[in-house]
Amino acid sequence: MTMTVANQLVEQFKKKSIRCIIFDFDGTLLDVKKALKDAVIEVFDYYKIIADIDHTIQEIGTVLESIQGHPIPKILLQSYDLFKNISSLQKFSFLKKLRIAVKLFTRYLDYSKEEATIFPGTKELLEHLSKQHDLYIVSHNQTKSILDHLEKEGLTKYFKGIFGADKLIEMKPSIKAFQPIFELHDSFKAREFVMIGDMPSDIEAGQEAGFWTIALTSGVSNEEVLAQYNPDIIIHSLEELLELINNKKIK
Repeated sequence: MTMTVANQLVEQFKKKSIRCIIFDFDGTLLDVKKALKDAVIEVFDYYKIIADIDHTIQEIGTVLESIQGHPIPKILLQSYDLFKNISSLQKFSFLKKLRIAVKLFTRYLDYSKEEATIFPGTKELLEHLSKQHDLYIVSHNQTKSILDHLEKEGLTKYFKGIFGADKLIEMKPSIKAFQPIFELHDSFKAREFVMIGDMPSDIEAGQEAGFWTIALTSGVSNEEVLAQYNPDIIIHSLEELLELINNKKIK
């Protein structure tokens, strides 16, 4: 990221040149960090696995993002490639690794239903942005799950479209993840779109499409990881994004 590029994006907001903003959901609008941490701690304690929890959360979070929209049978079919890079599980046999991974995924979903909440500042940001931009969600979560969270907080009305994994041709980082939106806005130019997300796949997909990209450190991926993918801006909260759009260039 260069300061020049970041400031250019802020200027585009000021000039009202941005027409569409696409949000990821988990880790971007929905705080899932505690749910993931609780699932990892519970399962690792059950199997008596000693590991660096923060590092493990980074690794497992990336895996969960790629599988959360899939049914368990499909996860099982893809399990070797999905779980081979979780360093804390390398010493286990494949079958035990698979049992651990499925239990992690299951407990994460349970905790998400109980604990995951919309980030502070989300309503204020969406209310502000929806006045001048078309807002969308493109997520690897299931559409129903996304809608359940949004409806609980009265946020559904701010979005022109919500596309979970069950509505996507392909998952991010494929550009085809944006196909439902392209069909609605085929006359828009790429630089009139902004992709906002907390995972490398969000940034990669946005860049492949030619969009502006904003990385959020509020999810699983930390700033060091996200910086490697060169988003136009890295921010730490939705409140920071609202302040940035409203007030000033990046210093």
